[in-house]
Amino acid sequence: MQLATRQSADVLVVALAGRLDSYAGETCDRLVALCRDEASLRVVLDLARLDYINSSGLTAILVAARHLRARGGEMVIAGARGTPAMALETAGFDALLRMARTEREALSALATG
Repeated sequence: MQLATRQSADVLVVALAGRLDSYAGETCDRLVALCRDEASLRVVLDLARLDYINSSGLTAILVAARHLRARGGEMVIAGARGTPAMALETAGFDALLRMARTEREALSALATG
């Protein structure tokens, strides 16, 4: 499991690659900490290279998004495809968070509010 971050203007882009599951606990903890502690209030969670997600990964995303909302921020999920996209949809994340097909769309969505 890999987690990489970069700044795009005032948006923190968090890219996940690999499997976000119970074996990726450290990565889940880091994702939550980034959304709880970072200065950026707007986050794009780029899942284009995520191959698999289970309930542990879904919970980490939900907790991270809640921390952002509590601080007045927002998370947009970008690039989910295949099994991760189906898991997010089945869990109802598309009703809780904005979803975008690409990172560029997600950045645009955050820029326009």
